[in-house]
Amino acid sequence: MAKQLLRAQKVIDCTGAPPVENGGVLIDGERIIAVGKESDIRQGADIEVIDCSGQVLMPGIIDCHNHLSLDTTLENHLFKMADPVPELTLRAVSTLKVDLLAGVTTARCCGDKAFIDIACKRAVESDRIQGPRLRVATRGIRASHGHGYVGYAFDGLEPIRSAVRENILAGADFIKLYITGTTKGDGSLPAFLSKSEISLAVQEARRVGRKTATHCIGGQGMEWALELGIDSIEHAYYISDAQIDRLGATHSRLVMTPSPFFIEDRLETLPKHLADGFRRERDGVAERLRAIIGSGIAFAVGTDGRHGGMAQEARLLVDLGAAPEDVLVAITRNGAAVCGLEDQTGTLEPGKLADIIGVVGNPLKDIGALQNVRTVMKAGRIYKFSSPG
Repeated sequence: MAKQLLRAQKVIDCTGAPPVENGGVLIDGERIIAVGKESDIRQGADIEVIDCSGQVLMPGIIDCHNHLSLDTTLENHLFKMADPVPELTLRAVSTLKVDLLAGVTTARCCGDKAFIDIACKRAVESDRIQGPRLRVATRGIRASHGHGYVGYAFDGLEPIRSAVRENILAGADFIKLYITGTTKGDGSLPAFLSKSEISLAVQEARRVGRKTATHCIGGQGMEWALELGIDSIEHAYYISDAQIDRLGATHSRLVMTPSPFFIEDRLETLPKHLADGFRRERDGVAERLRAIIGSGIAFAVGTDGRHGGMAQEARLLVDLGAAPEDVLVAITRNGAAVCGLEDQTGTLEPGKLADIIGVVGNPLKDIGALQNVRTVMKAGRIYKFSSPG
């Protein structure tokens, strides 16, 4: 098979190096072998040239927090997680393709029903369905009185121990815990799982080399998550300044998901009382997200079920004060690190998988260019391509 050269107006490799004008990416099979000016990396006459003139090439996007069978475009989407498993599975297959064609080449599923995400991961790997490369948590672990429409209730130490072990046996790449709710409500920010339950889950996962992630917006639950060394904090809508400082001093990573509070068409598919709750807290959440961005802490980004919506998440973060270059790193290199795939994807470098997208417009100047994805390549295979003109 001939080597492939993707020719572009500009290449942004997300390593921190400056963009390459009139650049290209040279691929051999699934892997990148060179990145630079086309004239410098072109090798021989047997190269297949893929003309992405007029496009800016960058690493494939990584949606670091989604749920395959959760579709926020559906009316009452949270409650539709109680739909029959065949319906959820069909939905997951559909959303995977939506994500891939929007430029998402790797996705991290932070919980789904009935081990659907494990089946989808294997189907993608065997080319039975199209979708991003997947890292999966399968059943999210929550308390019976706590939050988690995508989770399952497990109360007490032994049930949680069994749940963690069963998830890992089924093929979970990491373990997902629901510690808090999503909105502040009356302001008490309760932790629904106890400290001992959280600690047990972390220990069970860590002993066999699995990471942990938690749905946690703040309060006592955030204190425990940081103290016990949970590997990723998801959402953090009400993280305090002191907790931001603590987070920055730990190995834990942060995944930002702004759209539940700021995208109106997402709120319009919720019952009015839930949507109004999100709207009431919008200003407070915006202040906290600005504090996170201002702290300089590295973060990754997820859509939380708004499939194909990573461009909108990126736009929200820029509107909240993040620099476009930092957001590009967040949705590529930082996402790869959260997924444990930083040696395989997240940047355009020799030796890494050829996960590449082409967009019209310069996202370093206008992050909205991410909405104009014209080329999608995953591991050297093209899933979407628009020729010049």
